[in-house]
Amino acid sequence: MFRERNDKALRSEHDRWDNSAVIPAYEPGDGLPECAIEQHFPRIAEKLVLCWPSEACAMYLTSLIVNKRETRQGFPKAVLEDLLMLHSMNDILLRTVKRTATNHTQIPGLPPRSR
Repeated sequence: MFRERNDKALRSEHDRWDNSAVIPAYEPGDGLPECAIEQHFPRIAEKLVLCWPSEACAMYLTSLIVNKRETRQGFPKAVLEDLLMLHSMNDILLRTVKRTATNHTQIPGLPPRSR
């Protein structure tokens, strides 16, 4: 009961000054990377870092997602979800770069754009 009263008093004092400054308690991690790909398949993660973002990265991600060999068991669900997310992100980045390049640069072989 004393603890509840003390907690209530501290909260009301805190709320009086600033209720947006509540900082969650620090929880140390287990030392493992947060991404499932990095945890389970570090060589795949390294290869993705080297080619990110590019058409080659899109092709590599597609080759990992689409199973062309029946003998493979496939990736764990968390890894597959990360691969799909990365594929989507890579696609968005490539479309953005293409759109920006098309809007701001002269494309070889075409007449200059009039503005």
